[in-house]
Amino acid sequence: MTDEELIRLYQARDPRAVEETKARYGAYCAAIARRLLTDARDVEECLSDCAMAVWNAIPPACPEHFKGWLGAIVRNRALAIGRENGRRPPTVEEAALELAPCLPEGDTPHGQLEARELGQAISRFLWSQKPPVRTVFLRRYWYADRVEQAAAHVGWSVSKTKTVLFRTRNQLREFLRQEGYL
Repeated sequence: MTDEELIRLYQARDPRAVEETKARYGAYCAAIARRLLTDARDVEECLSDCAMAVWNAIPPACPEHFKGWLGAIVRNRALAIGRENGRRPPTVEEAALELAPCLPEGDTPHGQLEARELGQAISRFLWSQKPPVRTVFLRRYWYADRVEQAAAHVGWSVSKTKTVLFRTRNQLREFLRQEGYL
């Protein structure tokens, strides 16, 4: 079943949509949740909450990239559950600390709009990178993989991966400075 067909099922309020989504993306969603949560009960809660969130969001939402949209819902909910329960893997904190100097500080009066624009700028920056660099960056900072896991995913040494991440963070910081975010 294609993403478009899944979205049509949700728009028609067909309960099969949830089962079809689970069949197609269940392992993907569970992998994201497991990376960010240490307790199996928290993972199950996250997946259940996300199924309900997707059901409630479509309609009116009509995501252009369903898999990415779904992954973002799972990731955000997993981070919220980890924060609420005080049970987050240390890689989440490590990744956040590594990336923090590249991002603007504090809230601004334009909050959500500015955050959306910043997200679009980061996306433009990442699309300008070579695929393995983009993959390592996302695995580390979006999926909260350990550096060793990200390195293994692209077949690089840990040392090379650390160097590439360091350089990419510096390039991102400079890019955001040129775009007026820093």
